[in-house]
Amino acid sequence: MSSEEDPTVPVVCPECETTTRVALSTVAESIERHNDQLHDGEDIAQVDPELAEQLQDLVAKDLGLL
Repeated sequence: MSSEEDPTVPVVCPECETTTRVALSTVAESIERHNDQLHDGEDIAQVDPELAEQLQDLVAKDLGLL
């Protein structure tokens, strides 16, 4: 999959008061890098919590847990 086709997800950092979209294939590394560089490694930036909750619900339904 090319980077042009790679879906993006919203990443929010409440401490920096920023929201950005990051390619799904690099979201974990991007969040880790941001937190390491700007927040001494503390887990501040994260995938938008609303999206993360929706994904959890979809996975739980797919696994038959809901």
